[in-house]
Amino acid sequence: MAEAFNFDTYQEEAWKLALPSAKTNAYLLPGLAGEVGELLSLFAKQVRDGKSSDPIAIRKELGDVLWFIAAISFYNGFSLQDVAGANFAKLQSRKDRGVIGGSGDNR
Repeated sequence: MAEAFNFDTYQEEAWKLALPSAKTNAYLLPGLAGEVGELLSLFAKQVRDGKSSDPIAIRKELGDVLWFIAAISFYNGFSLQDVAGANFAKLQSRKDRGVIGGSGDNR
């Protein structure tokens, strides 16, 4: 198993692996959509074929999604730690106000 990283270390090291042509939103955003599509495809095939999902394949696709999220965050000047913390604070606030089950971003 690979060495454990915290969010920010992972993000910094993952960014170093990106090709220069991949360090732009024009590549990163569609790339994220593609990886999410691959993850969804695993589950669609599970439904279609009536088989159990492959946890190794799911983990691999989740890792690809994570790489793109880390890269998009880095490119746009956000640390993964900050993104995760802000998201958690938003969700906790919604729970505290009793609106976590609603819809819309500004609730």
